[in-house]
Amino acid sequence: MPNLDALLKDTMLLTAAPGAPFQEFGGDAGDAGTSEAASPSVGARWTWTHDLSNAGRVTNLTYDLQDTPWYAAQTVTVLDELVWHPIELVHRGMPMTLELSKEFLLRKYEASRGSINEEPFRYWIPASIDESMMLVFGFQVNLRGPAGAITLEPIPRDVLAWDDFMPPANPPTPPKPPVMKVKRTETGTLRLTPLRVLVCAEFVCCTERNDYTPGNMARTSRFRPHLMLMSNRPLDKMAAKISIRRPAMTTMAHQMPEPSPGEPPHDPHAPHDHHGAHAMSTPTRGLAYDQDEMVHEMATGMWSDSNTAAVYWRKIANVTFPPLWSSIFSRVSTDLPAGTSFLMASPDLKGGDGFNTNIWSGHEYRTEQQQLMNRQGYFDNIHVAPPMRAPKSIRDFVKNSPLYKLDTIAMAPFCIHDCLHMHWRWLPAEEKWLWGWDETGPYKAQGEPHIPVNQHLRVELESTHAFAYCVRADTGLEAGHWQYILHEGLAYGNTADKEWLAKFMLGGMQFLDNWPSAAKTSWAMFYWFIRYWHLNGVVRERLLEDGAPVLPPYP
Repeated sequence: MPNLDALLKDTMLLTAAPGAPFQEFGGDAGDAGTSEAASPSVGARWTWTHDLSNAGRVTNLTYDLQDTPWYAAQTVTVLDELVWHPIELVHRGMPMTLELSKEFLLRKYEASRGSINEEPFRYWIPASIDESMMLVFGFQVNLRGPAGAITLEPIPRDVLAWDDFMPPANPPTPPKPPVMKVKRTETGTLRLTPLRVLVCAEFVCCTERNDYTPGNMARTSRFRPHLMLMSNRPLDKMAAKISIRRPAMTTMAHQMPEPSPGEPPHDPHAPHDHHGAHAMSTPTRGLAYDQDEMVHEMATGMWSDSNTAAVYWRKIANVTFPPLWSSIFSRVSTDLPAGTSFLMASPDLKGGDGFNTNIWSGHEYRTEQQQLMNRQGYFDNIHVAPPMRAPKSIRDFVKNSPLYKLDTIAMAPFCIHDCLHMHWRWLPAEEKWLWGWDETGPYKAQGEPHIPVNQHLRVELESTHAFAYCVRADTGLEAGHWQYILHEGLAYGNTADKEWLAKFMLGGMQFLDNWPSAAKTSWAMFYWFIRYWHLNGVVRERLLEDGAPVLPPYP
């Protein structure tokens, strides 16, 4: 039967770095004070700040971008803050709230090096970790509390080493208890075991890899701010919420001038003018008139993968006719407002005939019914990023620029700059690390959601640059089993996996031959074209945005 140390071997941090040091809290461990910004080790790319007085919150997550053909090396703010909200549980009809506060903190682990090897993998895919931490919280019901109410106290330190601290995940059938004959004069000790709940809040930052998209087309750096929860009694219900909040304005400097000797790196928190747009350099650009621009303000969009799009993903680097939104996606909504909320995955959702989508045929919109996978909800992913803006030379060339929507161009299916991605489902792809959960665990079910099969996921927009990941479960909450919350993690986009191929693709885009020459080296126009059809001043979305009116046929 497992004690605390045995249980923590299942976590991602201790899988990658088994000997990671830790601080102890609670009981007679003393007060270890507060933690400030993580001191980055040599070569670290991620930094963040954590204060123990507000233990359920991580702030100022930054990432050191390296030079690419499209922007200079710099440090950017990925998140203003991440919040693990109180966890709501119900046991035998009695509700309880678990505050992830210092009062209940047992240990804090930190590590800046470690790796998870290649297949076979069970709960964690291959990764090399950067600056990371794990907080271990322990809650137990106070048996001396008032009758009819549940009061919680920290789990005592001496209990953590007990072999029966938590029950085994698959307990053997207990033997029949012996008949005890006790005399009236005999005394004994009865040990009552209270309800205990263990919560691990991991903030694991990973180094750059190319395994976040089908076909290994993009290089991203993942971070995994997940929760793991286990109790020693079956639970009736569980609800958890994690808020992910980006800055309202991008901190990325998009222009790529040659720095003068000794010039300091870009400070993402330095004040700057928040009006207009940044220019974005490309390999052959000279004048700002021909440069892509980036809007300052963040925007949020959501997409659903087409379940028949795997073949198109493998043809993304195509200079003749790249995959279009109507080939890759089945549903899209860009520039979403605060308050938007959708059910994204649920065991109540069955696969089969799903929603209808409107696809432009070149003459008119035709309706196609989408086939859905089990548990697939309204959208599959979210991108939070500043939109692009076409070069001014192109906007001046187009007589009716507002009709063409060249001022705010969303980036998808991959992003070339300052984009936070989160995918809770991928299309049925060949790569196993893109597969979802089945009853036995993650990376087992092709095309199904990346959350445990007993959980319902709702994503709510707190603002145009922040969202909340909300899960609930009312089945499958057995004693001695981990519940994983936001197991899929997030990724910050860095660059194309093969930069030479991306430059070749931009330089040879035949579908932009009739536009000014600046279009042939413009990422903005690449993204614009794969979303929009146009002819003789008429513009149509190739995949009609969710909820948009169906426009008339082309004359």
